[in-house]
Amino acid sequence: MPTANSPTTATAASSERPATTTKLTGLTWHNTRALTGLDGWTVTKTTATYNGSPTAALEAVQQRMDHVRATEGGRATGYASLIAVRNKLRECSTGASHPAVTVTVKRAKKTTTKTRTGSPKARLTRKRQAEYTTAELVSALEAAWVAIRTNHTEIPAVVLIVGSGTATKQAKYGHFAPVRWQHGEQRLAEVLISGEGLKRPVEEVFTTLLHEAAHALADVREIKDTSRQGRWHNQKFAELAGELGLDATKDPKIGWSPCTLRKQTAITYSGVLADLKNALIAYRHPEALGGQAKKNNNNAVACACQCPRRIRVAKAVLAEGEITCGICESTFEPDE
Repeated sequence: MPTANSPTTATAASSERPATTTKLTGLTWHNTRALTGLDGWTVTKTTATYNGSPTAALEAVQQRMDHVRATEGGRATGYASLIAVRNKLRECSTGASHPAVTVTVKRAKKTTTKTRTGSPKARLTRKRQAEYTTAELVSALEAAWVAIRTNHTEIPAVVLIVGSGTATKQAKYGHFAPVRWQHGEQRLAEVLISGEGLKRPVEEVFTTLLHEAAHALADVREIKDTSRQGRWHNQKFAELAGELGLDATKDPKIGWSPCTLRKQTAITYSGVLADLKNALIAYRHPEALGGQAKKNNNNAVACACQCPRRIRVAKAVLAEGEITCGICESTFEPDE
């Protein structure tokens, strides 16, 4: 007979999870017909209930969509209705509305508990991450820029963006561009942090911010710190970088551009580095550049999707494979 603390009892308690159901109301006949027959779904005239979470319900609908599109095509009967349901299930966590359905999520009360050590954040691993939000990343980068400005008051406010650093032939981790944005009567500079560079350690990402702050300081003081279209960083840039807590080293191709974070600077911004590290849970893959040149074929064909939107595309391009609409996810097909 196992005791209350035996492994058998602990395993049984841990396997009991609170049930979750996802109920869709206000459905049309087309919506319910499209959901009929899906595993886990119970369908009536205007409602459909899934025995699971909205995430699991979304996965079930997406699998049906993939199957229909693979076997019958993007214009199959019921495919547009599945799109409407899929889109609402995607939006239900953000509170957005959709005319097709409303979602009610019901969770049963827990009957058993399982003690786990450590907070949810402490249990995150490299493969088990918190949900990614762009707002959290940009907020952390902006907070880091504010901290730099607090210690160096000459550095201006900027518009901070995250984007591609490999869209051009010369890859980059960031850039500073003066008077790029308009805010009322005020012109603001732009600081770009490349998404590809977010794969690096937090100290190197913060070094990029300080590097761009040195360019901002040069702009305010009207100091020419670069040449050769901004590629060559001169000695004046090295002095500005040193003023902000970086050590610059000279490269034969790009001058004093490479910088490292001083130990004392890392201590000064230790709180900022900790917050920024928590936000660096995603990074961007480089652009896929190159490849074989495609033949030019001006014999264009008019195509339409389920939205419907219309495009014209060369026959040779259309023959290479399906072209999918980013809104309804149906395939563009020749408009006969």
